[in-house]
Amino acid sequence: MKFKCLLSTTTLLLLGGCGYFGGDEKQQLEQAWLAQDPQLQQVVEQIRSRGLDVVAQSAAAGTVSACVAEKLSQDPLGKLVSVEGALVESAKVAELLGDLQKVMEQEVSFDQVASLLQKGADAAAYAKSLIEQQGVEQAIQSLKQMALASEQFAQQDLGAHFQQLLLECKATPPATISAN
Repeated sequence: MKFKCLLSTTTLLLLGGCGYFGGDEKQQLEQAWLAQDPQLQQVVEQIRSRGLDVVAQSAAAGTVSACVAEKLSQDPLGKLVSVEGALVESAKVAELLGDLQKVMEQEVSFDQVASLLQKGADAAAYAKSLIEQQGVEQAIQSLKQMALASEQFAQQDLGAHFQQLLLECKATPPATISAN
């Protein structure tokens, strides 16, 4: 089991390092959306560089940072915000979680790698992020918890879900965008 997980993780990291999992278009759309609100942009950058838990603990009460960190901490999918492009991810939550589960629970073969590349490998980027944050076994457990807890918005786009959460912390929200 450990060898299978190690092989899967190594393959995903190597492909990620080679640029196969780059979501340049999504990253650009996300940066454009965040540029409309420098406070939200700063909070998201802090979460990605320092981690959600650190930002949640260090943010001053009543600030945009505290609001965003609290909403993401309470959200079953909040940890996925650490992946660049997640704020404009057009994949349906249920489909993305299903793809994630397949990536994390199976041994990665050359056929699967080809399939991942054809799909754009979004699930692999999220799986990589979860594994880096929590380790393989805990990431699989978190994924199962996410799937159960996110049933109410399973058919919503992940990006729309995150944008809605972030905009609840702002009085004048920027326009919602889509990756498609």
